[in-house]
Amino acid sequence: MLGFCVSFAGCEQSPRPEFRFNEVEFIKQERLQLADGEHFPVANKKQIGNLLTALFGTPDHPRFPNQLGDPEDPTVNIDNLKMAAGAVKSDRTGEPSGLYREHCAHCHGISGDGSGPTASFLNPYPRDFRLGKFKFKSTPLRQAPTDEDLVNIIRNGIPGTAMPSFRTLDPKEVEALVDYVKYLTIRGQFERRLMAEIGNLDGEPLLDVGWIENEKAAKATEPEDYEEEFADRREAFEERLYDLVSGFLNDEGILDRWYEADDAVSEVPPPPANAEFKHADHNDLIESGKRLFAGKANCVQCHGETGLGDGQTENFDDWVNDWGKTSGINLYDAATFREFSDAGALRPRPIRPRNLRMPVFRGGSHPDEVYRRIANGIEGTPMPSSPALTSDEIWALVAYVKAMPYEATALSKRPKPVNDQAVR
Repeated sequence: MLGFCVSFAGCEQSPRPEFRFNEVEFIKQERLQLADGEHFPVANKKQIGNLLTALFGTPDHPRFPNQLGDPEDPTVNIDNLKMAAGAVKSDRTGEPSGLYREHCAHCHGISGDGSGPTASFLNPYPRDFRLGKFKFKSTPLRQAPTDEDLVNIIRNGIPGTAMPSFRTLDPKEVEALVDYVKYLTIRGQFERRLMAEIGNLDGEPLLDVGWIENEKAAKATEPEDYEEEFADRREAFEERLYDLVSGFLNDEGILDRWYEADDAVSEVPPPPANAEFKHADHNDLIESGKRLFAGKANCVQCHGETGLGDGQTENFDDWVNDWGKTSGINLYDAATFREFSDAGALRPRPIRPRNLRMPVFRGGSHPDEVYRRIANGIEGTPMPSSPALTSDEIWALVAYVKAMPYEATALSKRPKPVNDQAVR
């Protein structure tokens, strides 16, 4: 027994969770900005990792650079981050922590990269937050979702996907998860922007840190003279660091998109009277929507003439296109993107348009939610916004889309199988 205990005590513990470096983005930037066979200096990877850790901490000990935004209205609450981060446990008062790891990481991954242990088995894949795009929200394309949008997704789940409802969670816990999703998104966007910057450096490091060790040595040997010698280099370093951090997070709008989300919400106009199901002219509205579906709105291009989602079926979403449109890649030929797969990219799958004959609406089935999907489009997918349609035309499409699962079609009028043999 003693031998077993000694042996067991000597076993290695599981490594601490770490944020995964975005190798896919790094390779993409090399392909975009360098000649074949060339690579960025490896030192830049370490500098990016160090800068991200300094600003955003680790999965166990998160930080957030609130001081770069409005201190009166921080993007995320650090106490919420602490509740969502770390190992799954609770303190003496029952206050939980580790909520993200408990409920989300097995699909979305520790880094929010959509590559958790179960991700490759799911269709659609879990969301990779680092691209900064969210499909189902109340704001237009290229705008961040509101906190309420994220609360709704967590509370209601996404029908037709592996994203479940977490309605049983305490509101405070949901709020903590919302802030943690925003944290992972902002961290991921900043990481991507740093990688894009490397191509502008002509082989120089992202940050010049070579002088720091020299300054330490000079301080030890020449305590009276080292200050003046290194003052210019220290000032240049601090200016560069400020430009990278404040410039990318503030000037390029990574944080602003979240500050402005509530003001960007697109209002849904009141529906016409005949949008009411029991209205005498409701069928006229449905027929109008049917004509728009096949005509001006051109919904048939993707959803097909009968709405089965069998129109354009060879498109990919932005999470694939982001790296998949790199020169030389054929998304149907694994040999052309093996380098990306080896770096962690999930196997590309075409995005299938929604089968509107099934009454499953991933963004919500309320008429207002369907209206927003048509008016605003769906971020990151081929589903576009509809600026050419009037609000009455969009409401007509809503009426038709909502009626489609119950509409008699040629498919529903097929003869029944005879003698238990399927009709071919």
